[in-house]
Amino acid sequence: MASSWLQRTGRLPAVLAAWGRGALGEAPTGTAWDTVRIPATVAYETVARLRDGGAPVGPVLLTPPGVDFLVAVGSAGGWDTPDSSVLPAHTLVLLPHPETFAEPYHLAGRSWIVPPTGTEALTAGPDLRDAYRAARAIAVEVQR
Repeated sequence: MASSWLQRTGRLPAVLAAWGRGALGEAPTGTAWDTVRIPATVAYETVARLRDGGAPVGPVLLTPPGVDFLVAVGSAGGWDTPDSSVLPAHTLVLLPHPETFAEPYHLAGRSWIVPPTGTEALTAGPDLRDAYRAARAIAVEVQR
């Protein structure tokens, strides 16, 4: 398992130890990545829109409050899209082992939709904003 994506968080040993115990690791947002949270109802369509547009798709984590996209640090500045938010810097993100992905695998209600591999580029904030807005518009239209 590649863990280079965690190196800049300063929490690599602690996260690896937690995973070794079968627990969630904790890493702060705002150091190696920023975290944008969107509603789970539009997450898969948002990922599809990113991929269809040829944008890099970094790790995407299903959590109890929504879906967290790990994006390039600073790239989500000025985020102003409804029903979503950028987590404040230094917020601890609870991370399951990268092999905890897709249904039905969960750890404390968390599962990777797009698991980290250590080699992927992070999603850019503007790409995520555009994909999320498009997915959200489709969801609104379907509800009509």
